[in-house]
Amino acid sequence: MDRIKNGLLIFDGLIFDMRRILQSDLVLNEPLPWPLYDEDGNLLFREGYVLSIPRHINALLARGAYAPEPPPDPSQQPTLALPECAVAVPTSDPVFIRADRLAMTLKRLHAHLQAATLKTELRPVILGLAHGILDACDEDADALLAALHLDRQHPYLVIQQLLGATLVEMAARELGLAESDRLSLACAALTRDLSLLPVQAQLDQQAGALTPQQAALVRSHPDRSAALLAEMGVTDALWLELVRQHHERFDGSGYPRGLSGDAILPGARLLAIADSYAAMVTPRPNRAGQFPRDALKALFLDRVRLYDDPLVQLSIKTLTMHPPGTLVRLANGEFAVVRSRQKLNESIDLWSLYDSSGMPILRPQYRDSTDPAHDITGSLRVEDCRSAALVLKRLWMQS
Repeated sequence: MDRIKNGLLIFDGLIFDMRRILQSDLVLNEPLPWPLYDEDGNLLFREGYVLSIPRHINALLARGAYAPEPPPDPSQQPTLALPECAVAVPTSDPVFIRADRLAMTLKRLHAHLQAATLKTELRPVILGLAHGILDACDEDADALLAALHLDRQHPYLVIQQLLGATLVEMAARELGLAESDRLSLACAALTRDLSLLPVQAQLDQQAGALTPQQAALVRSHPDRSAALLAEMGVTDALWLELVRQHHERFDGSGYPRGLSGDAILPGARLLAIADSYAAMVTPRPNRAGQFPRDALKALFLDRVRLYDDPLVQLSIKTLTMHPPGTLVRLANGEFAVVRSRQKLNESIDLWSLYDSSGMPILRPQYRDSTDPAHDITGSLRVEDCRSAALVLKRLWMQS
């Protein structure tokens, strides 16, 4: 059973900051402004419940009752508090919305790890996130891909790891891998850069070359990340070895051990491809992300030298050359987005967002990509389509 420890509740793999309720927090005959939990994380009263008997309040205070921390004041410095008081990500929510909840949880985990307030609880949180990715891919992989490709709210490392884990899961399904192996792969994708957390913000901002000290940290981070995971209670040997090998390359030019060919685990070869793709397309403060099609072309060109050729081709086939969330310019001047992956012998699933005069379209319009007027003539960035943000979400929230 999940317990509240050090002011934290780990529930279904999500992290919630909690505080113990004081007598001054409870008012007779007034609805509770938050749900109340006991120290084991069991729900005592839902938000809105009215306490009308004084002895009930005394009993709650005596046994100890906890409530989620309120959202931080945007005018103040950021804190580790939960931005909303949901107990778990409802699986009934559209996958596009759940992607944002997964990102918030991973961001919160990173913050707690840097503050050294969450170590022994890392494993259940990562497993919860990994299960969330597996479930979302099973339900609507296109919506998950779109949400991660379009996200500009969360830090680079959060989206890069979630996108890498998503691609790994999708390709591993195509390979027919067992769920236990896919879970280890997803966990490795979410934790491969754990030891870089203290310097990640600096690396994201840095425009010039790495210093010798930074280069040494980067080249050693696979081993150091695996060691940290082991210290925090991870015993899954596959998970740990995948983290150690995720920067090895097929020609032996990778690090930290310079492994090559079949000496690299198949899962690590797949993880390397997903990691590289996600790194290329995810923007950082010091550089814009590449367009998905350009990143896939770069992987294809290096498929023999650096990567496992069949796995690169599988990954490209899985994503398609225009993954969901890809923004494009059409021959008629309209701006459009790809909603789902192109199926064999079918046209691209294109939806126009802006008309040829540059005005946003309130209801996206399907465009037949076989019509010459709807040929894709170029790629666009999310920043080019900010006024269509709400319309974009609706495309993946209609089912």
